[in-house]
Amino acid sequence: MLFSNSYLNVFCSLSKQPKANVIITHGLGESSCDYLFLIDFLVKNNFNVISYDVRGHGKSLGKRGDIKSFHIFLDDLAQLVKNVKQNSSMKIFLIGHSMGGIIVNNYVIKYKNINGAVISSAPSREVSNIWLNYPFYFFSWWQRKKLNFNSSKIAHVPLGKGYHPYRLESVSYRLLRNLLVLSMRYLNKNFSSYLTPVLLLYGIQDKIISYKNGIHLLDSIKSKDKNLKLYHETYHNLFHDIEKSKICNDIILWLNDRI
Repeated sequence: MLFSNSYLNVFCSLSKQPKANVIITHGLGESSCDYLFLIDFLVKNNFNVISYDVRGHGKSLGKRGDIKSFHIFLDDLAQLVKNVKQNSSMKIFLIGHSMGGIIVNNYVIKYKNINGAVISSAPSREVSNIWLNYPFYFFSWWQRKKLNFNSSKIAHVPLGKGYHPYRLESVSYRLLRNLLVLSMRYLNKNFSSYLTPVLLLYGIQDKIISYKNGIHLLDSIKSKDKNLKLYHETYHNLFHDIEKSKICNDIILWLNDRI
């Protein structure tokens, strides 16, 4: 597959006998390198996988950990979907984790042109945070929020700093406001337009994004094909935690039923 996007760093992992195409959108501060286990799992089960570094992340262009509008993320993904469609007639499914889940949730509302979505550990409600709701009173846009990938809240066995060299050390408060406030308002205002088949994945022990966000999504979106799976031993990063193989198997089963 060939892709044309001057901003995004795109990776293609192709199966010898593909059944469908899967596009993976990573979480905050991560890069596509963080999803090698999931990518390999999908390819072995006969899916083409297109992974990419979100604008301002990994090897993609853009100011590190910053964005003017969350719609830019959606439009970048739309261009990627368009490129996949130009190269393949097979169905397209999206997988988004955390920030990636925010992007995918809003994408299917805005564009409605893919065959299904898998969402993991994504918030579904606006964050009640005075610093993000009234940002001009407390900080400038260029101030940064540090990220800690070694936090015990992420997974049972947190990944060390050297695990992947492309992770961000910090992100702007403008990015956080776009993701946790503005995009949440857009999502909740447009639940009636969420008609895409969706699989929701959440860890019961997630200390960053409560699994209750998954229940809220399940109750709110209007898709007739929606499923929620909860994992009792998993924290926030489902694809790096102790139930990751089970989670990947559940994704494969869900995808196979919709091809």
